[in-house]
Amino acid sequence: MRIPGRTERRVVAAILVTALIPLVASIVVARTVIARVSATAFQPEFGVHLDRALGVYAELAAAIKQGMRSEAEAIAAADPLRRSAFAGDAELLGAQLAHIIAAHPALVSLRVERCGGELVGARERGRPVDPAREKTLTVRKAIERAPGSASGPAPSEGPAPPAEPTRDDGDCEGDARTLVATFAAPSARFDELESAQAFAQAYRALEREHRKEYLDESYGDAFAALLGATIVLAVLAGVLVARPVVDRIARLAAATRPVAEGDLSVRVALKGDDEVADLGRAFDRMLEELEGSRARIEFLKRMGEWQKMARHLAHEIKNPLTPIQLAVEECHRRYAGSDPAYQRLLQTTLEVVEEEIGTLRRLVGEFSNFARLPQAELEPADLAEFLREQGERFAAVEEAGREHASDEALLGRVDLEFDVPAAPMPAALDREMLRRALGNIVRNAAQALRDAQRAAPGAAARPGALWGRVRVSARSEGQSHLIAIDDDGPGIDPAVRDSVFDPYVTTRYDGTGLGLSIVKKIVVDHGGTIDVLDSPLGGARFVIRLPRAGTPAARAAQRAEGEGGPRSTSPRAAGGPGAPAALGREAFSDGDHEDAR
Repeated sequence: MRIPGRTERRVVAAILVTALIPLVASIVVARTVIARVSATAFQPEFGVHLDRALGVYAELAAAIKQGMRSEAEAIAAADPLRRSAFAGDAELLGAQLAHIIAAHPALVSLRVERCGGELVGARERGRPVDPAREKTLTVRKAIERAPGSASGPAPSEGPAPPAEPTRDDGDCEGDARTLVATFAAPSARFDELESAQAFAQAYRALEREHRKEYLDESYGDAFAALLGATIVLAVLAGVLVARPVVDRIARLAAATRPVAEGDLSVRVALKGDDEVADLGRAFDRMLEELEGSRARIEFLKRMGEWQKMARHLAHEIKNPLTPIQLAVEECHRRYAGSDPAYQRLLQTTLEVVEEEIGTLRRLVGEFSNFARLPQAELEPADLAEFLREQGERFAAVEEAGREHASDEALLGRVDLEFDVPAAPMPAALDREMLRRALGNIVRNAAQALRDAQRAAPGAAARPGALWGRVRVSARSEGQSHLIAIDDDGPGIDPAVRDSVFDPYVTTRYDGTGLGLSIVKKIVVDHGGTIDVLDSPLGGARFVIRLPRAGTPAARAAQRAEGEGGPRSTSPRAAGGPGAPAALGREAFSDGDHEDAR
């Protein structure tokens, strides 16, 4: 067992002192009161009056029971009941029993039985017995046959002879009848009798003992046991109260050591609703924010380095392209010979060079766009309204693409749907940048569906046939808004998910791997995060989490945007000295949608 620490010992001592002070005072007062009460409690007159009271209660109970028996005997001796009991007419007997119950309020039920318990007729008062308020007594009385009732009722001729006396039901013979009457009486009187008997017995037991010895020894032992139990319980209560608090504080203190060494992934996850739990949750939130800020800074730093490299590559690749193309064109133009084989060779060389130079120019353009990626300019907006507008825009593009029915019209070959709530979703947005990020992901999904369709065995797709399904949904969760882009394509290999947002990571033969890097840069500038998961549709799911307007994350993103952030994307800085101003936000084209799929 762990030895209690200083805080635990102090809490235990405080609880122990708090418990002992009123206990000792109560013991002193109680002994004084008991001594005075015991001097007057045991008087001989008390026992005499108790015995008299018990006699009165016992006589009252006996009188009630005897009255019920007499009432049952009178009912059994009445001529109407005697005649109807042997008449063999169940309806007549039932009416007579109902009349009797109405005339005797104490009756609960009446039954007429034959010998052996066979029921002849019965009636009840109409409401059940309440065990909490009533006690019942069942009386059985034999019913003697009335004169002239041997085979049913007969008209009386003169006055009836006196009724034979009734008898209790014992061994019945032949066609005898028995009345079973159940009476109910208020249970309060009987309960008072039982409580009075118990009180009298307890009083007599106390009176028989030696009062002095009983009071001194019994109560002294009781007080000693109470004092010992109080001490034990106070110590246990102190330990039980202090130990959870101390353990959670110790966990919190232990978590600060790896944090001091730079590990921000530590979480204490304290449970409860007290101040210590609040402190633990605040500590975890602080670490999450620090970890997110550090990841954001590291990502933006890496992006800055990649942008520098992209500018350098664009510059190095772009410069020799024009001389190469001009040299090949000049060779092709100046050849005046008549050798058809050499002529074809020159023509083929020119076509190859022009095609490859076109590819290189496209790569140079993408590198330049990536290097000139602007900083987001956040403004208050409704994310739900923005997504509905994008849904209408994509729908128009999709309809136009279906009319052309070509592989180049990507959005016309997918089933694109938007699921956006009607309630407002306030956020700080750069509508243009976020539109491009959303377009990149949607086009990536369409490209993945197209490539999967082409790679499928025997996939001679019909012209205009849909490649698959893409769904954009949004919802609010806590202090964030979530945008999920799902598709039913091949998905993303788990092996590349950790690096899918890094620049130049791609598995496409014609991709540069810059599209998702640009998407993540835009999301980070908005103070959000983006993750890639498995989609419930079967393909890939991109989840963008943006902070609600007014939350700490949203305010931090706006502050970073207001302070300029880690920029390396101004028009002139991106393009080098003398770069025109037109190479800013306007140069960020829609063609940067290559990903790692």
